[in-house]
Amino acid sequence: MRIEVIKREGNTFEFYLEGEDHTFANLLVETLHEDKHVKFAAYSIDHPILMARKPRFKIVTDGKESPEEALEKAAQRVFDRARAVLEAWKSAIEG
Repeated sequence: MRIEVIKREGNTFEFYLEGEDHTFANLLVETLHEDKHVKFAAYSIDHPILMARKPRFKIVTDGKESPEEALEKAAQRVFDRARAVLEAWKSAIEG
C-alpha cells in the first residue's frame, strides 16, 4: 500500500491509494463519514482495468481538523475495529 498525493489545498486532500480496491476504499470512506469535521469524502477508480487497484480519494473538512488528520483518525478506527473482530473471533473459537 502506498499513498500518492495528487493535491493538497486548504481543507482538501486528494490522493491515490495504490494496492487497494473497492473493499478497503468503501470501508475507509464510510469511516471518514463518521467524523463530524469531514464535509465530503469519496473515492473513484479512474479506469476499471488499468487502475483497478488504485482508487482516487478526495477528502474535504470544515477546517477544524485537516483532511490528513481525518484520514489518520479514520485509519486508526478501521484498525481498532479489525482488532476487535479478531479478539471476538479468538474468544469464539476458544470457547
